Amino acid sequence: MANKDRDNRPNQEPAKEEAAADPSSSSTSKKDEHTTTTIGPTIVIRGRIKSDEDLIVKGRIEAEISSSKAVQIENSGIVKANLAVKSAKISGVLVGNIQAESRVELSPDGRMVGDILAPRIVISDGAAFKGRIDMQSFDAPKTEREQKATGSIPAVPPPPPQRPGGKTIPPPMNVAATDPHK
Repeated sequence: MANKDRDNRPNQEPAKEEAAADPSSSSTSKKDEHTTTTIGPTIVIRGRIKSDEDLIVKGRIEAEISSSKAVQIENSGIVKANLAVKSAKISGVLVGNIQAESRVELSPDGRMVGDILAPRIVISDGAAFKGRIDMQSFDAPKTEREQKATGSIPAVPPPPPQRPGGKTIPPPMNVAATDPHK
């Protein structure tokens, strides 16, 4: 009798299986194409990480991280590494430098020691940060400071301006130093 009851029920389940097996079905969305890797709270990684998908860190990483996508360090996450990423959100601890293509965000629980190089930076109230910030655009030409640091231009001041005819313009005089009434 059990078989008889099963045969009399509408045949709904096989249709669901066929839809799931068919990759062109309407149930497939762009969300399925976006992948994320989570490093759990009990995981410890040492070495190098290269990723082309979003990375969520809940564990501990002592590795250089490079990613063409976002990296998110959760409250339980501890990262001791340099990061080269598209964007980063730090809610845990980061000891190292970040170079981001678009944005770096330190949430209220975030703690960071290191330098940030990104065009957009958000440091929320309550976050702790010790380091330097450079918000220079990647597309901008090198500044004089960067050129000096790399040695591509000399660190000598430019010559003083000249008047027509080749005479040097003297620097402005300090009026207090030349006051005859003192």
